[in-house]
Amino acid sequence: KQLFNVKTRSRFTIAQGTMQRALGFARHCKAAPCRGTLKFRSPGAFWRPLTSATPSEVDLEHGLGGVSKLTLRRPKKLNSLSLPMIMDLQKQYSELSKAGVRCLVLDGEGRALCAGGDVAEVRHGVLDGSSYPADFFYEEYQLDYNIATLHEREGIVQVSLWDGIVMGGGVGLSIHSPIRVATEKTLFAMPETGIGLFPDVGATWALSRLKAGAHVGALLGLTGERLGAADCIYAGLATHYCPSERLPELEQALRRLGDQAGDVEAVSGVIAEVSGGSVPNAEKAFLAANSDSILRCFGESSSAAEDIVAMLEKEGTDWSAKTLKALHQKSPLSVKVSLEAIKRHKHVSLKEAFVTEYRLSQWFMRPPPQSDFCEGIRAVLVDKDNKPNWQPASLKEVSRQKTDEFFAPLLPSHPRGELQL
Repeated sequence: KQLFNVKTRSRFTIAQGTMQRALGFARHCKAAPCRGTLKFRSPGAFWRPLTSATPSEVDLEHGLGGVSKLTLRRPKKLNSLSLPMIMDLQKQYSELSKAGVRCLVLDGEGRALCAGGDVAEVRHGVLDGSSYPADFFYEEYQLDYNIATLHEREGIVQVSLWDGIVMGGGVGLSIHSPIRVATEKTLFAMPETGIGLFPDVGATWALSRLKAGAHVGALLGLTGERLGAADCIYAGLATHYCPSERLPELEQALRRLGDQAGDVEAVSGVIAEVSGGSVPNAEKAFLAANSDSILRCFGESSSAAEDIVAMLEKEGTDWSAKTLKALHQKSPLSVKVSLEAIKRHKHVSLKEAFVTEYRLSQWFMRPPPQSDFCEGIRAVLVDKDNKPNWQPASLKEVSRQKTDEFFAPLLPSHPRGELQL
């Protein structure tokens, strides 16, 4: 069967026996925006559209020198990703090479690059029993993996501008690109354990490989700590720092690179030149100052979540007390599954990590008490009482068997099956 979206003029082919998935698409495609418009640089402006097409939430503009700019334009929602946006992004990325793009600047309109996925809508899909949660994560992870391999496959360097909030789905769009530029406005976090999920979009793989160490990755993945530019640079999450006011100058400098726009070292050199040796304000940074404590509490000696709690209690500092309080507020189930994923994915490829993460995401897409996802979204985003009823309520109640269940292969009846990359 096929569905036709009259707004996007796009067709969806529905496999035999999955009419439920078709209904899920039909429901959510009603509000789909028009497709992103292709734009070219004219002599009168750096970024000017050839036509007056209806603005899209995904805006791709081609400029001179093989440098293009992709901007997320959903500022009222902090550019959070909907399924239609993900589909638009897939289309835009698939056309980059054909358009002769060497360097892609990824940016977001307003206060965020992207604050995450539209998880409230995903929750509706879980409660309604539709295929939307299966489709959302499948398409999102495919997109993220394609971005991660963009330079390897097509020689295109993505320069991700973290000029604001970067969380969840926004991390997936940018963390695997070779250039990630923090500014004084950067606010980075993977807060998924606070909504009954896990740090996904390939983050379990990336966090296990941070320059500052896997113990820092475990801290960030389990507690959802928010980081500014200084901590992002220290951890190795961001590759460069540039003051926000110099970003327009940076874009112009990139366009002057010409044939070198696809060379990571050349792009890196331009960023260093434009930033002029600027360094981020470290006044609110905490990772370096607490590095020894973080290693003791989240290092390899703490093989289980209960060990981390015991070490934090033993540490007896302001930082450990604050971190312990934050950890106790998270879903115990999410904490244990997340820690296990970060440990496992230290020894696999990014592709293998994404496949496993898709399994995890789908086992989390179950109503309570099988998963805490729906309850977490309810408490944080729907009712906003911030009083989730986690099931189980404590770490000691989450058995090894329960944790391992989330890593099991998907059932044959799953609407999308295992993730194909």
